[in-house]
Amino acid sequence: MKRSLLFILFFNILFCSYAQKGLYAISSNKILRTASYSFYAIDAVTGEVLQNSTSQKSLVPASVMKLVTTAAALEILGPQFRFKTAVGYSGEIEKETGVLKGDVVIKGGCDPAFYSRYFTDYYKGTFEDWAETIRESGIRRIHGDLLIDISAMENFPIPGGWIWEDIGNYYGAGVSALSYFDNLYEIHFSSPFGEGHSAEIAYTNPVIEGLELDNKVVSSNGNMDLSCVFGAPYSYKQEVVGTIPVNRSDFVVKAATPDPAVTAAVSFREILASKGILLEGKVKKITKPKQFDLLLEKSSPELSQLIVPLNQKSLNLFAEQLLREIGRAQKKDPSLKSSIEGLTEFWEKKNINLEGFYPTDGSGLSRSNNICPRTLVEILNYMNKGEYREIFFDSLPLAGVSGTLEYSFKGTPLEKNLRAKTGSMKRVRSLAGMFTSLKGRKIIFALIVNNFEGNGIGKVLEDFLVSYYKNN
Repeated sequence: MKRSLLFILFFNILFCSYAQKGLYAISSNKILRTASYSFYAIDAVTGEVLQNSTSQKSLVPASVMKLVTTAAALEILGPQFRFKTAVGYSGEIEKETGVLKGDVVIKGGCDPAFYSRYFTDYYKGTFEDWAETIRESGIRRIHGDLLIDISAMENFPIPGGWIWEDIGNYYGAGVSALSYFDNLYEIHFSSPFGEGHSAEIAYTNPVIEGLELDNKVVSSNGNMDLSCVFGAPYSYKQEVVGTIPVNRSDFVVKAATPDPAVTAAVSFREILASKGILLEGKVKKITKPKQFDLLLEKSSPELSQLIVPLNQKSLNLFAEQLLREIGRAQKKDPSLKSSIEGLTEFWEKKNINLEGFYPTDGSGLSRSNNICPRTLVEILNYMNKGEYREIFFDSLPLAGVSGTLEYSFKGTPLEKNLRAKTGSMKRVRSLAGMFTSLKGRKIIFALIVNNFEGNGIGKVLEDFLVSYYKNN
């Protein structure tokens, strides 16, 4: 502790004397002894480069990668863009009997927010409205199947580079033509009083038909959720391991839904039954578009609204779905490969420096992503001068107030001043955004650190930015 405090004091003294020499001073800190780091800053008004003394290294960005994706999505799709999910039917309705000799069809529109917990009120009652409309059309019995048209999205949901420890957990949920409940499900546990005893699974929400959970979770005296779910997309056999706190009657662990489109359709089937509409067939996915008579469409909130929880809460699913829409708009192909090409080509045409830019997803969850801070700063500068400036920057966390910065920079001059996207994964921390310095200068910056040792990196980076605020 004393050594850490001495370092902070030493760093601040050096920084005041050599403010323009950048991050060299922190290399003496044990936390950063083996680390790679890079920092870049400009004056947001004049464009003057303020800080480029550290070499522009291509580093793993973690979730600041979402800045690249959301900025491009706003520019390409527009802030009023909406996803659309549709329901209808194919075949003929026998008016006398109410029998549909055909299928009910849900056409997935790649809406990441469909029944999302971040837009609960917006989607509340959607399935009920659909079922009521089907009933009003005269259908009482479906002599066919409930088809899920997933043709709008390729059937491989996980980007390259996502690791096995991530993809079974809620934050590693993949894309889907028909997303549902953030493509996650809740495992509700109860844990005993003593440490080291087996925790029991009470139920899951929503219910996942066919799910087999191998439960190896035990109780712990710690207060943290240290459980992990292992499972692959479309696999209904999953394993949950680790620990949860002792003496909990309802402790929730969130996991990635094996097949969100099917889970959504099964939930809709239950709503149909509650309205007295019997499905004789099965829930099935189809990968080729099917002609059907449209009954209702449900549009998502506008893109300007979607990017708020995306950037504030760092939602990987939302970012990955937006990346695919970039591919659809730019390349007429929502595959991952074409989407990344479309993203890269867009920023190339805007004359953004992409040296060292190696994207493999849109969210930053992959450790195969690489980017230089200069690229992030140039994208932020582009957005700061564009027509969507306010929409974009308002979506970013505000230091000490909201999102992933809610508890950061408290009591410092950057509280309620700094707007920035954070990035965090094992041995990776990143921060990129804008603030007004002590001298009234608006500064756009990006800072990435890889392969640091131990804990305390957040405090080191906060101290650095506060010092930078004071000296510019």
